Order: sequence, then C-alpha cells, then structure tokens
Amino acid sequence: MKTDKFPLSYFNQIWTPKRSFKGRHQLNWLQLVIILVFLTSVLMIPVALNFVKMDSYPIDESYPDTFELIDDTVAAALQKTTIINGTLQMQPESEYKSKNGIVSIGSSEVQAKQKLKETNALVFTKNRFYLKNKEVPVSNVQYTKDFDLSSANSVKEIKDELSRQWFIQNRGYVMGSLMFLVFSILFVSTIFIVFGSAFFLYLTRKNSFSSIKTYKESMNLVLNALGLPTLVVLISAFVQFDIVVMLTIQSLGLVLMILMVFYQTKFNDKASLENNKSVFGGKVNG
Repeated sequence: MKTDKFPLSYFNQIWTPKRSFKGRHQLNWLQLVIILVFLTSVLMIPVALNFVKMDSYPIDESYPDTFELIDDTVAAALQKTTIINGTLQMQPESEYKSKNGIVSIGSSEVQAKQKLKETNALVFTKNRFYLKNKEVPVSNVQYTKDFDLSSANSVKEIKDELSRQWFIQNRGYVMGSLMFLVFSILFVSTIFIVFGSAFFLYLTRKNSFSSIKTYKESMNLVLNALGLPTLVVLISAFVQFDIVVMLTIQSLGLVLMILMVFYQTKFNDKASLENNKSVFGGKVNG
C-alpha cells in the first residue's frame, strides 16, 4: 500500500520527531484544513460515546420559573396521580395558582390552552404535560409508558423525572446541540494551539540555522507533531473522560513533540541528516 498519498502520507509522518520535521512540506492548505478538522473529530469520539450514555438532562435552567412552581404541595398532588401506559387517569382537575404562575393536573386540552396564557405554567393533561416559562417557547412532552410520579419521594425527584421525560422526546435536539457546542469549543481550541504554535516556529526563519521558511511549513510541522498526542488523548479519554484533561494532555503532548523535534533536528535539514541518534541513543531509521 502506498503511503505517499494523502491522507496516508500524514499518518506516515506523525510517529517520530524526524518524520514530523521532514514531512513539513507535504500538505497543501486544503489538506491542512482537513487534518485540522480530522484531529478535532478524533477528540469528539469519546465525547459522543459519553453523551450516548445520557438518560436525562437537567432543564431547570431552561424553565427556571416553571420548575419553581413545584413545591411540596404540588409534589404531594403529583404523587397521588395515576399514570398507566402513558395515560393519566383523569380525575377532577387540581389547580395550584400563585403570583408566579399556575400548575394544573388533569386538564383537558381545551383547558390547557387557557392555562398556558399564564406567564409560567405546568399543565398535565391526559397524554402529555406542558411547560411554559416566560420568554421561552411552550414545550409539550408526551408521556412515555414508564412515566410514573407516584414513586417520587421529593420535589427533586419529581423535577428529575420531568427532566427525563423532556429529554426522551428532545434527545436528538439536545445531543445535536451539545455535540455542536463541544465541537466548536474543541475546534477553536485546536485552531488557537495550532496557529499559535506555528507562528512561533515561523519566527525561527530569521535564524540561519532554521530550515523552516514559510508559515505553511510551520503549520504542517505542528499538525504532524499534534497527531500522536491526539491519539494519546483519544485512548486516555476512554479511561477517564474530562474535556479539560483532554485539552491539557493534547497541549502538553504537542509541546513535548516540538521539543523532541528540535532536539533531534535543530529545525535544520542538514542537522537532521547528520544526527542519526535518537533521544535514547541508537540508530533512527525514520
């Protein structure tokens, strides 16, 4: 299999400091951007796997005033409701009104429309509940077959169960939004690391010892040096997932790789050819 064609040529350059330095001419600008996106996507693998494990999402911050309506009295009333296979067993409507909004249990759909005219409202009908918070679009959530509030022993547990129901129905939207947000953070962080590091390497062109002459060479070298640390981050994230730790390991790994490149090549093509000793002694074939 030929390894001199993109993208295999990139993977051929990331394993040793000398290869990373020698391969600094191989990528064009489009390929550099593709590798930048690829490295960010690698970091997204453990993020995606971690999000898949989510079975609930706290919506208190999205509907803060609505969730404040759930006090001990409301909680006690909800515990007495009977919901079988996603259907609320209708009973005389219970209504709990305060200056901040209204909670209604057992409303018809027609009644629900009236209740939702309040600034804040939590309305339970036969097959769904509605959440309304001022300045936030009304959300209606279909009951799942396992929806049950009778076993909730506190206000917090009721809020958690409502959050779980909301998440089940809005899972795709939540996952997509979180993935986009995290990808954006990681991509911007990677851009900052790559472009910043490449700039400092580019400054070495002013010294006669450096064979680095263009910014594209500097960026190519940085991306080559970033490949192995990113793979290390991927493996470590499967052991302990933490985005801050992931970015820290990636940054430190890049610094170490750049230092090793300098140690073995002095950023000079002639010195790289003459110095055939590895960091630990012995011959280097790469």
